[in-house]
Amino acid sequence: MKALIYTGPGETEVQEVPDPVIQEPTDAIVDVIATSICGSDLHVVSGDLVPDSGFVLGHEMVGRIRELGSAVKNFSVGDRVTVSPAPYCGACSRCRRGHFAHCEFGGVYGSGETYGGFAGSHAEQMRIAFAARDMIRVPDHVSDQSALAISDALTTGAGGVTKAVTQQGRTVAVFGCGPVGLSALHYATIWKPAKLIAIDPVPERLELARKLGATDLISAADPREELQRITGGAGLDAAIDCAGVEATFQAAIDSLAPEGFLSILGIPHKPVSFDIAAALRYGLNLWTGLADVGPAQTVMDYIADGLLDPDPIFNHEVTLDEAPALIKTLMTSRDHGVVKAVVKP
Repeated sequence: MKALIYTGPGETEVQEVPDPVIQEPTDAIVDVIATSICGSDLHVVSGDLVPDSGFVLGHEMVGRIRELGSAVKNFSVGDRVTVSPAPYCGACSRCRRGHFAHCEFGGVYGSGETYGGFAGSHAEQMRIAFAARDMIRVPDHVSDQSALAISDALTTGAGGVTKAVTQQGRTVAVFGCGPVGLSALHYATIWKPAKLIAIDPVPERLELARKLGATDLISAADPREELQRITGGAGLDAAIDCAGVEATFQAAIDSLAPEGFLSILGIPHKPVSFDIAAALRYGLNLWTGLADVGPAQTVMDYIADGLLDPDPIFNHEVTLDEAPALIKTLMTSRDHGVVKAVVKP
């Protein structure tokens, strides 16, 4: 089969590799319908995230089941499914505590031996570990794009929102309106916030944020003054940082109300300074994490019931053969206009 391989810092290549096979009774093999390039794929390709190379990239996928291991009884060949980006067993001590993203036997698809050695989704076929637990059946009326969103961006955004937004009617801001930021903002509408503020310098992304539920838009490089105006000086009840840069992180800290909540989803390229005295003084609550795989079925239910529609986040499509060029563009240009790309094997 064809697959997109990370060959070294800054480089990817489509290669012919062996088809995946069932290795454990809990496995499934899926024919990939579509996949998508995540920001963390770019971190891997940059060489910043993992030391090894030579593996199939990707962790976002929607596909149809080709083959099932003998222990997988709750799915059938031909079912359309998506999957958690971080495989988890559900039985180890961490999983039993609900810490699925830190499963003792898990990892992250398409991220090398550092993250478990699970081959990724940017391929014509994919092996799914712990398939009975980790796969999510896609209803017929749910689009491939929406299913892709569940396999990372929307569940990651949902995880950040649920850690920061504690009740309805709160004032919430999302810093950085890339795919995860837009997904977090869209999911926050479930909580019916009094104000839902989108912060990003790119006008097109702000307009998309408005379509996805934002009540207020801020394009200023330093949003603190505007946030003070919008909140009437009260500050934010919740902030979700999806930018991963020090300036937005500090602006979020400075803009929180006393006892406010900050979820940090953005992955910094370098260490970020943190004034812990400010957090102590105002009793701020901070949470960090990557994909929170726990709410994936809940997110699917919201989409199936028409409460969420992440399809507008996807505004570009390429073939698998075109993926290396797109990755180069995403890594080297700020004017590419791509919010989220669908990749078709």
